[in-house]
Amino acid sequence: MKNKFWLGIFLIVLASLILAACGTEQEDSAEEPAATEPGTGDESTGGTIEGEMKPDIEQVNDDTYRYSLTNETGEAMTFDFTSSQRYDFSLANESGEEVFLFSSVSTYMQALGEEAVDQGDKLSYEFEIPALELEPGTYELTAWLTPRQGETYEVTTEHVVE
Repeated sequence: MKNKFWLGIFLIVLASLILAACGTEQEDSAEEPAATEPGTGDESTGGTIEGEMKPDIEQVNDDTYRYSLTNETGEAMTFDFTSSQRYDFSLANESGEEVFLFSSVSTYMQALGEEAVDQGDKLSYEFEIPALELEPGTYELTAWLTPRQGETYEVTTEHVVE
């Protein structure tokens, strides 16, 4: 009689472990479709995207630039963020070595947020390259969006230091 009792307890514990493992697997697979939500830049969202998101960077004045992202798709795009950071930029020398990364000298509020860009609209951020002790020359300025998932829409231009 005792053996049947312990066998029953063993089977219940084993069944619980198996069901718990199945629950973990379902949670992992439930997160995978999130990569194809609008705003991720993944064009496998049912073929409704007509165009694409177009990144651009333009020089406003000597050390100020504007990073923008134009929605040329057929639908509104939403980008989810895990902090107050929305974009980042870096400078690389002529050898391709990164000499400055904006996020490495910045702090951001840890708060979830999102940015929505309607079809045909533009999302823009202006930033200034801080006073750095760089040798004169031409540097590669790269800017990109920093969403939680998906495409980062990186764009590059030249920045000249005299």
